[in-house]
Amino acid sequence: MTRTDGVPTLSLPFDGGRFEPDGVVRDRVRAVRERLEAASLGRYVQGDDVMVDLICRTSPQADADTIGPVAEWLLWVFPFDDLCEEVFAADNTIELLDADATGLARHLVATALPQAVAEGMTGFCRDVTAHRSPGWTSRFLRDLDTYVLHAIRYAGTSADDLPALDEFVVLRREEGAAKPTVDLVEVAAGVDLPEEFRNSPSWQRLHDACADVLTWTNDIYSHQKERHAGNRFNLVDVLVRHTRLSEDEARARAVDMTNEKAREFTAGAAELVHGEEFRSLTERTRSDVVRCVRGMEHWMRGQYEWFVITGPARYRVGPRG
Repeated sequence: MTRTDGVPTLSLPFDGGRFEPDGVVRDRVRAVRERLEAASLGRYVQGDDVMVDLICRTSPQADADTIGPVAEWLLWVFPFDDLCEEVFAADNTIELLDADATGLARHLVATALPQAVAEGMTGFCRDVTAHRSPGWTSRFLRDLDTYVLHAIRYAGTSADDLPALDEFVVLRREEGAAKPTVDLVEVAAGVDLPEEFRNSPSWQRLHDACADVLTWTNDIYSHQKERHAGNRFNLVDVLVRHTRLSEDEARARAVDMTNEKAREFTAGAAELVHGEEFRSLTERTRSDVVRCVRGMEHWMRGQYEWFVITGPARYRVGPRG
């Protein structure tokens, strides 16, 4: 088992990069921060340099037009995710879930959260879907709804309520905002893949592997922050609960699992581009697929580097008040 003395190190076989110049990103970061501060929600702000760094590291292949949706997603999902933990950890969560299951994400964003965050999230959804294909839009909104439903349902989960590992892996993929994030890889890459290919099992396996790496990486490096905030829905805590490992051993196991999942992604991508399904695509579409594979790799590598290089102290929300 990998040792994780000090800051854990992942072995992700992907190239990094950076979106440059970052002026357009910095302008968006500043604008969202000012909206949150004006609404007395400044405690949910991560800091301009921190967010610019994350956005630029995770989407180096974007251009000045396509970086916008990625930036808006990250800038709003951070306060939204924190607020879900606060707003929906109460006993009336299930009642809210049962009240209106259709389009629930948009309903809750519009009615149950601070107006600034509700408007930010709904505005982002409106803008990002305005010029996308019906197939992509349907998938993204479904993944967004599923994320919000799971984020609400598992807000305030105690250690005693943590699901077993196999169940957790599937749930975390839905609950951790990773699936909408991976959907946005197409947007950042400036492509819109054919719906039949997007729905293929081989492509879905790559999406799921990328989502797992993203959520598990987050769990490894934000475990202490989340524990402090009372959030136990984390891979490390699940391993402690169900495998009788110590916290250090569980973190080491999580590192090994993440490295293995990254290797699984690499093997799946290699198999995909040598398969009959890929060869049957047009040359332009094959290029788009490869570009999206690289986009997922950039996301996995960029998020990891952000955690390691910016340091744990730069990934935290100040004391609530």
